[in-house]
Amino acid sequence: MLSLGIFLTVKNLFTPKERVYVKACGENYEFSANVDSIHKIAGELGETVFEIKNGKIRIIDSPCPNKICVHQGWDSPLVCLPNNVIIYLGKTSEDFDALSN
Repeated sequence: MLSLGIFLTVKNLFTPKERVYVKACGENYEFSANVDSIHKIAGELGETVFEIKNGKIRIIDSPCPNKICVHQGWDSPLVCLPNNVIIYLGKTSEDFDALSN
């Protein structure tokens, strides 16, 4: 039992940390999900502002008319269709590519 615990602990240390992937107007961006930060991404209507905190993501502000993306809260994926912005929390870029294509 102890060896299983040691194995799982070591495995967790080398597991890739989650990333935040953003696709906006055909451009791709990548951020660490482990660093609390606020970012502005240019979309078709203007800037979408999103926050990364404690490994979670949310849209703070966007120029879209209904602000549906802002009301999604701490979730993934986050989508602002009018501004053409998708924000996704994942472990690899392949996860993001499958979602955004």
